Amino acid sequence: MEFNRGDIFLTNFNPAKDGEIGKLRPAIVISEKDDNEILDTVIVIPLSTVIEPDSLPYRFLITKRDKLERDCDACIYEIRALSKTRLKERLSSISESELETIQRSICRIVK
Repeated sequence: MEFNRGDIFLTNFNPAKDGEIGKLRPAIVISEKDDNEILDTVIVIPLSTVIEPDSLPYRFLITKRDKLERDCDACIYEIRALSKTRLKERLSSISESELETIQRSICRIVK
């Protein structure tokens, strides 16, 4: 399976510990395609259907599209690397401008 930056995949986050996001849910791949081809893991941002308005840089609204059937918040503060085996099905992708907003938000959080 091919994993491209900006793709949204149905992803298995179980088992979760303490305050981590768990269960089967969509996630945005943010690692680069070249890295995804050589590494066993991908870097993702999980999505949640719990919408928290005006919460940048921690969350960012992703509207429903293609196989992503509901509006979701990208939980930017929950960024993590996962095994590629956890990514099950490609649902959609985000735009370059959405990706840029998320990238700027990551930089604000980890500065």
